[in-house]
Amino acid sequence: MSKMFKKLPVWLLFISLPLLFITSCKEDDEDDDQTIIISPGANAADEAQTAFIEAEDGTTIMFEEGTFSFTNTLSMDGQTNIIIKGAGRDLSILDFSSQTSGGDGVLVTNSSNVRFENITIQDSEGDGLKTRDCDGVSFVNIATIWTGTPSASNGAYGLYPVLCTKVYIDNCYAYGASDAGIYVGQSDQIIVKNCVAEGNVAGIEIENSNNADVFDNEAFDNTGGILVFDLPGLTQYGDNVRVFDNDVHDNNRTNFAPVGNIVGSVPAGTGFMILSTNTVEVFNNTFTNNEFCGVLIASYLFVDPNPNDPGFQPLPYGISIHDNSYSMTGMVNPTQPAIIDDITNLLAGNGFAHPNILLDGIYAAPQVICIQEPSNPTFVNINAAADMSGALITDDMTPHDCIQTPLAEVSFDPF
Repeated sequence: MSKMFKKLPVWLLFISLPLLFITSCKEDDEDDDQTIIISPGANAADEAQTAFIEAEDGTTIMFEEGTFSFTNTLSMDGQTNIIIKGAGRDLSILDFSSQTSGGDGVLVTNSSNVRFENITIQDSEGDGLKTRDCDGVSFVNIATIWTGTPSASNGAYGLYPVLCTKVYIDNCYAYGASDAGIYVGQSDQIIVKNCVAEGNVAGIEIENSNNADVFDNEAFDNTGGILVFDLPGLTQYGDNVRVFDNDVHDNNRTNFAPVGNIVGSVPAGTGFMILSTNTVEVFNNTFTNNEFCGVLIASYLFVDPNPNDPGFQPLPYGISIHDNSYSMTGMVNPTQPAIIDDITNLLAGNGFAHPNILLDGIYAAPQVICIQEPSNPTFVNINAAADMSGALITDDMTPHDCIQTPLAEVSFDPF
């Protein structure tokens, strides 16, 4: 070998040196790869929690294929640029069915640029996957599931970013939440797209949040398909929400929210519902066989006449409903929240079928809610602000023949 090396030309040595340098750098890069692999086994839960605590900036935590059993909340706090991923949504299962402590399945707080992808989180005691006070959170191809028949004992929320900015939710699935399957609360800059929500009380809910685009989703077999709410007593109020190009169908499941939850007032059979928020544009959606109504616009005052929040605006305004399609069969779920029975009786007592668009009539002026629907949907305004006897109930949509300014697209670079 030494004789062969001596016979190498000098020029070949100069070519070989850079190659050796590149190879050395590549090996160093591989050594610096910050990927933590979690494999199924008896120690997996402890290893995962350690990784969540000790992960450095830029770390990827990888759950291999298999089912991982947890008895405690898997939590992370104060981290930056972290990717938490699995081998596939149906391949890497984080199972909390034996959970004995902690209120959530997975909880991330006070962090920035955190991305979850290709994982299922199931049967958590409380919320499935919660992020709080985070800047830049992404959920891609994530499922949150409560197995079995949906019930009030299930956790409240599946995907639950709250008090966050730059929330990106894409190609996710939510089933069985006793409040909302996909919920974004008190947050700013939000995209929810390509998701499926079924078997929840609320399929997708945007609450007290600003600048949200909700599109290309499917919501079915929930009590209510998609909700945009503003509630009193929270850290901020919401506005600027677009809901478009969604397939919202067959949301007739009997409401199973625990007693006292605000979503416990959502009628079984609601396609889309606005409650007390403002500046919402709803367009190009398909509302099919949501038998209570396709679109419901209501004031919080209908639920509670004393919200006890001086800064809260309970009257919806700046609402634009246009270019949607509707169909219903008339097979309304007879089991409704008590407050909704009053509306059902009011409609029936005045000879009205359940309409495609229903207003409670509690608003400042008709022109704050504009309806431009070429499909000529059925419409009822129960005029609850003036009279709940039914004397003023009307199917005249003419006062709402107005146009609101289209809202801008929500755009940001997700992590």
